[in-house]
Amino acid sequence: MKTLYSQIDKALTAIQTLTDRFCCSVLNGQGQEILFFRSVSILPCSEAFSRAKAVTAYAFQLDTQTLLALPQVTTAIKDTRYCFLAGGIVFHDRAGEPLFIGLSSDKPDIDHRAALSAAQALTSTEISS
Repeated sequence: MKTLYSQIDKALTAIQTLTDRFCCSVLNGQGQEILFFRSVSILPCSEAFSRAKAVTAYAFQLDTQTLLALPQVTTAIKDTRYCFLAGGIVFHDRAGEPLFIGLSSDKPDIDHRAALSAAQALTSTEISS
């Protein structure tokens, strides 16, 4: 358990180098939320957006930043469970199992980078963008 707390602390520290207002949701390979953490102060929409970004990354098996570049997808799908803003990523744990992060902050332009930083801290492996 100490390792998990250490990894979460590393993720918090990594995200806080980019922003101090955020929410982060992590889903397992079955799409179930297994971890949620946030800063003390958040924007009212950040919790829902972080979870929706994680669900979107899981549902489409792609980073939301990649999906955002596909206008035919974002135009065709109007389901409110999904969020096509950057900050939803696909990554793998140390055992190679897929995990999905959704991160939403007060600075949307850094959400993808902050999600990658959180993934790197949570898995202690190199992650490329």
